[in-house]
Amino acid sequence: MTVRKAGWSVTAAAAVAAAFAPAVVVHAAGPDPVVYDCTRTADQAVQRPSNILLACGDGGLWVKDITWTSWGPNTAEGDGTQSRRVCLPNCAAGGVRTAPTHITLRDIEGNRFRQALISDLNGQPETWPL
Repeated sequence: MTVRKAGWSVTAAAAVAAAFAPAVVVHAAGPDPVVYDCTRTADQAVQRPSNILLACGDGGLWVKDITWTSWGPNTAEGDGTQSRRVCLPNCAAGGVRTAPTHITLRDIEGNRFRQALISDLNGQPETWPL
């Protein structure tokens, strides 16, 4: 009977100690963030796309040939070529101009980038929703 009580006491003490021990939280690294644009739906989300369409209404702005220098977890950065519809004197006659641009993806929601920051044809920063 004495052995039994000793065994029960050790088990009870271990259970109490475990209940009051500090929890160890291990954060598992989630998957890299994804992006989708006007040409991709949520089920077609990708990582490190080579092209991103930014102007959904008229398709008048896209970044192509992107070389990503970093990707996630909070931002992604790369360099590519922007192609932009120029509406001077009007959109039909203005044509398309291209220029090198740096692109930064940011504003994570869930596991998806929600904004793209690029420089316009004059080098000024502008933000586009994704």
